[in-house]
Amino acid sequence: MTSIAIIGAGLAGSTLAKCLSDCADVTVFEKSRGIGGRMATRYAGIYEFDHGAQYFTARTTEFQTALKPLIADGDVVEWTGRVVSLSAGNDAVELKRDDPIYVASPRMNVLPKHFAEGLNIVVRCQIASMSKDARGKWRLTDNEGGEHGPYDWVVSAAPSIQTSQLLPNDVSFSELLSQVRMSGCFSVLLGFADRLDVDWQGAKVENSPIGWVAMNSDKPGRETSPSVLVQTTNDWAEANLENDPDTVRQTLMDELKAVAGIDTSAAKYASMHRWRYAHTPVPLGQDYLIDEAAGLAACGDWCLGGRVEHAFTSGSSLAKAIPI
Repeated sequence: MTSIAIIGAGLAGSTLAKCLSDCADVTVFEKSRGIGGRMATRYAGIYEFDHGAQYFTARTTEFQTALKPLIADGDVVEWTGRVVSLSAGNDAVELKRDDPIYVASPRMNVLPKHFAEGLNIVVRCQIASMSKDARGKWRLTDNEGGEHGPYDWVVSAAPSIQTSQLLPNDVSFSELLSQVRMSGCFSVLLGFADRLDVDWQGAKVENSPIGWVAMNSDKPGRETSPSVLVQTTNDWAEANLENDPDTVRQTLMDELKAVAGIDTSAAKYASMHRWRYAHTPVPLGQDYLIDEAAGLAACGDWCLGGRVEHAFTSGSSLAKAIPI
C-alpha cells in the first residue's frame, strides 16, 4: 500500500488524508497540540473564542455535499446574526449577504475534527527536514531529532512559505510556490462579565486598523460568557507584526472603543494571538501543486485564495491527483 506523509492537520491536510485513507497508509504530522489550523478555538475559563476563521461559505457542489450530514446533525449551522459596517463617528449600516454564511457549532474546530476523525495524526511533532534513502523513499526528521518513514509521498499542507522552506529546492513547482504571497493578522480576545449593549453580532470595520469584530458568544451553539473577537486588517498587521504585543493589543482595544463604543477597560479577560500567515493576497491560482516524479505535493487554502472552502477544495482535488 502506498505510504503518504502529510504535513499539517488543518482543513486541507485533514480533507486530503480523509480522501486517501481507504486506499493508502496515511500519517498526518501537526506541530501544534491540536488540529484545525486557523479553524481554531481558544479556551480561557468561562470564555471561548473562534480566533481564526470566523465563518465560511459553501459555493461549490462538492463542499455543499460534504457539509450536508454536518448540517443535519447540527455541527454546522447557518449564522443569521446581524452583520453591519462600522466606522468611527458613524451609525452602523446593516450589510446584505450574497450567500449564506455558516459556522461550526459549538465551536469552529468541530469542522476540521469531523474530517480528521479516524485518521493517524501525530500532534506536537514539527517536521524539520526530509531526505531520500537508498531505496528512493522519503525519510522525515522532526525538530527533536525523531525520524519517521519511509514514505512514497510527502505532501505539505502548511502555509506556502513554510512549504517552501521544508520541501527540496529542486522540486519541480518551486518557482510557482515562490510566487504565492501570504500576510498576517492579529486577533484580540476579550471576555466580559455582562452582555454588551450592541445590536449586531458581526461588524466589518472601515478606515481602521480593525477589519472585523464578532460577538463570538452570540454565534449559534455558543454557551459561554460574553466573548468578543477582534481581527485586524492584513495590511495593518503586516506593518506591525514585530511590534511589542502589549502595545499592539492596547492600540486595538482603544480602537475598538472608538469605532464601536465598547468600553474595553471593563474586560475581565484580554489576550491576543498573532497569525503570521492568515490571508493570501496573491494565491497560487490552481488547486494544488504536484511533482509525481519526486513524490511531492502541496495543498492549502493559499492555492485558491484563503477561504475555508478553498482549503477543502485544494485537499479534495489533490487526493484525486495522487496516483495510488
